[in-house]
Amino acid sequence: MLADGAEIEVARRGRARVVRLIGRGGQGVVHEVRTDDGETLALKWYHPHSATAEQYRDVRALVETGPPHPRFLWPIAIARSPERDGFGYVMPLRAPHYLELTHLLSGRGPDGEPLEVTFASTLVICRQLALAFLKLHAHGLVYRDISFGNVFFDPATGDTLVCDNDNVSVDDGGGRVLGTPFFMAPEVVADPAYATLPSTDTDRHSLAVLIFYTLMMGHPFEGERTGSGLRDQGWLTRHFGTDPVYCLDPSRDDNRPPELVRTYAGIYPRLLLDLCERAFVAGARAPLERVTEGEWVRAMDQLRDLLVACAGCGTTCFWDPDEPGRTCRTCDATVVPRMRLAVGRSRTVALSPLATLRTDHVADAALAAHDSDVVGRVVVHPEDPDRWGLRNVGDEPWTAVYAGDLERAVAPGGTVELQVGLRLRVARAHLLVKGPPRGR
Repeated sequence: MLADGAEIEVARRGRARVVRLIGRGGQGVVHEVRTDDGETLALKWYHPHSATAEQYRDVRALVETGPPHPRFLWPIAIARSPERDGFGYVMPLRAPHYLELTHLLSGRGPDGEPLEVTFASTLVICRQLALAFLKLHAHGLVYRDISFGNVFFDPATGDTLVCDNDNVSVDDGGGRVLGTPFFMAPEVVADPAYATLPSTDTDRHSLAVLIFYTLMMGHPFEGERTGSGLRDQGWLTRHFGTDPVYCLDPSRDDNRPPELVRTYAGIYPRLLLDLCERAFVAGARAPLERVTEGEWVRAMDQLRDLLVACAGCGTTCFWDPDEPGRTCRTCDATVVPRMRLAVGRSRTVALSPLATLRTDHVADAALAAHDSDVVGRVVVHPEDPDRWGLRNVGDEPWTAVYAGDLERAVAPGGTVELQVGLRLRVARAHLLVKGPPRGR
């Protein structure tokens, strides 16, 4: 630990001074520092037992490689002290409104206040995590320790940041970090010799567990079966290594989930439940069967397309075209959109005050290649709640095409009223407003 006001030397950036202590961990201490140029950064200073030559080489390699995606709070430069041995590294400073992901699970903010996070924000968290790790793995890197404590999120938007990146390394079968219990892949937990080391395949299991926790508020392998017995190494090895049982496995009833997980499972559409089943049944035993990062990205985009506000009470629900009998969990009204937005030939957005038009709808590139930004939002007429519009919140104009091929430009900030038959051209995408599904 460095004292407030202590001076450090940052490679290629000159000097910086310690401003305050941010936090402590097993490897080191994190401080806020300010450079002579006025830049504010975070400094991780290693404890003596962690300040090894191997750790130095790993951090230097990460600095030279650079971040695979801006969501990683990546090492920027090596830091040393002119007055003491050891070293650390500086990285971007996390803004204070980003909270550790454990706050999502507890439903409480840092001061114990109730924390409300919308389904839309939760889906953004999962999409951004999947995309970030897709980018990391595409660079031939492996994270090794995906868990709650390494992810921060903005409760209002779902924007995420990934920290503790100094254990990232090339996916070459080596490394010193096995991961965090409950997140490690079964083959890692089950190996008594600790010879099965993290890889892209094990990262994919850890990512799936993190996504399941975020969406379902529980662990995929915890249920009635894991509720008894001493939580020792044998318990951990059996239930999370040699014989894990997915709590929502439709073919087994010996590990039924906690009530909260069961409740959330009843809210989401079949497409998510099928994906989770593959991740934690086949994927638990066969790494090549695991859900890829790109599949999670596409699933989150599909789920965002199916978000609707219940017409009866306003509760957030998911419309599922493959399960037309779904009802609102609050008022039992049938969950069905009043209008739909067809995006090309393959995408359909359920229109309600929750709906958004995003770059993953209108961009030319593959869905998994980029972040998804909102370019349009459904807005309710201030004097007539039955009239809805789609507001252009992007930077480019749209073209609205009415009956008779009458065209009107929709400038950024402008709104076009949603009505059945309206056609829109947004970027190169062609959109059509449709009525409710047939029979509704």
